[in-house]
Amino acid sequence: MFTGIVSDGLIVAISPDELGWELTIEATQFASIVKIGDSVAIDGACLSVIKIQDNQLSFYVSTESIDKTIIRNYTIGDKINIELPMQPNGYLGGHYVLGHVDATAKVSKIIAGEKAWFFNITVPEQFVKYIVYKGSIAINGVSLTINKVVGNEIELCIIPVTIAKTNMSLLKVGDSVNIEFDILAKYTEQLLNKREAKDV
Repeated sequence: MFTGIVSDGLIVAISPDELGWELTIEATQFASIVKIGDSVAIDGACLSVIKIQDNQLSFYVSTESIDKTIIRNYTIGDKINIELPMQPNGYLGGHYVLGHVDATAKVSKIIAGEKAWFFNITVPEQFVKYIVYKGSIAINGVSLTINKVVGNEIELCIIPVTIAKTNMSLLKVGDSVNIEFDILAKYTEQLLNKREAKDV
């Protein structure tokens, strides 16, 4: 379980084989904390640590995770968002994020300002049902609030401190992002579907 309050890391190596990739990330502030087998969110995708060397963490990424996330676009030197799991006595600064990416979505508009940046993201049609005005959403693992909804496009207002601490500032129109919808919306849908089925 994560909260969507992230720090930044850097991709230093990608080693592919027939089953997936070994992904190595420079993570200075986390390398001394985590252990082999720990879960870590990389741009919102939950991965397990397989190797720790100096300030670098390595993960094995399956072909399914590569295909379904922006990991498929990674290159050495890319800045990524990284987050350790929420601790039982920790502070929930964002919202509940599972690290299970639902889909990738496209950046359709960016307006950079001094006090805030505005991002428009086009969401795949089948996920529109999970979009709620002023609701929570995770973009590349970052917990954000939906500022506006028009059809299958959402607008996000992001403050400078979030821009500075994440890879959001590197996004361009047309780029893909990992997107995870609020788990509460999914549970609500499940409960309503079960109720409807029971009433039939």
